[in-house]
Amino acid sequence: MKKLISILCAAVLALSMSVTAFAADTTIDQDSASKDGTMTVTYSNGDPTYTVTIPESVTVDGSSVKVTAEDVVLAEGNELNVTITATSEQDNSFKVRSNSGTGDDTLSYSVNSGSYILNSEVLTVDPASSSEGEVELSYTLDDGQTPKFSGTYSGTMTFTVSVDAK
Repeated sequence: MKKLISILCAAVLALSMSVTAFAADTTIDQDSASKDGTMTVTYSNGDPTYTVTIPESVTVDGSSVKVTAEDVVLAEGNELNVTITATSEQDNSFKVRSNSGTGDDTLSYSVNSGSYILNSEVLTVDPASSSEGEVELSYTLDDGQTPKFSGTYSGTMTFTVSVDAK
């Protein structure tokens, strides 16, 4: 009985194995009716790649920084997007906060790219037209902003990089 069960298990195991079938090579000789042969040619460059550089800091005094994307290689139909997704303020507003005392004083600022005031979208790179991109961002205090205290005001800004369908 054990032998029979062993043989049946071996047979089931052998039948459940997958076998890869390869197309046969084309052989052409003087007797072949067709003198044409077809071959499949493929190239695979692996996973998408890109390098995005976001500066560590900026001063809100009209100073500028560049956000860059290089070596962008993505699947066809996709684009690389860099967006501002959060700030250190609860409402994600563009503000710097006083680092002295209670930190109750805030100053609003704007992020500009040329004459365009940014809200969230910073940079888009479509690899169908270019493998790189850059944007210069300038940071300025909004009109009428006057600090109540001397010292440093600071905050953070979070950039998110995503690969999205066009």
